[in-house]
Amino acid sequence: MLMLSRLLIGLGGILLLSVGLGFWFDVEQSLLQLGVATTADHGLGTVRADIGGFFISGGALGLLAAFSLNRNLLWPVQLLLVVALIGRLITLGIDGPEAAGVASMGIEILLILLFQWSRNIWPSTPL
Repeated sequence: MLMLSRLLIGLGGILLLSVGLGFWFDVEQSLLQLGVATTADHGLGTVRADIGGFFISGGALGLLAAFSLNRNLLWPVQLLLVVALIGRLITLGIDGPEAAGVASMGIEILLILLFQWSRNIWPSTPL
């Protein structure tokens, strides 16, 4: 089970990292995939810093946790995902399911549960 959880956490980290790198190096295309357009140059910096940084931080911590089997690195990623999910739930209540991105909510919930499962089965001290 440890190997499976490490593999899944690593894949989750790669997913988050690849999304973040998309926001760093292909801002316009990444925004188009989300249905968002930026009209000002300073918006590009905001996307790279805030959105890209969010995903890259989560992905890097996930990969580091998977390689080190350090469960203490999992909760910060969970926190990021829970805060994002809360934002989507607010959007769901105000603007409806299409604006909230129900598919993305499913991915976030799945990752939160995966990270919690791994925290529960990983040793309390890194190997």
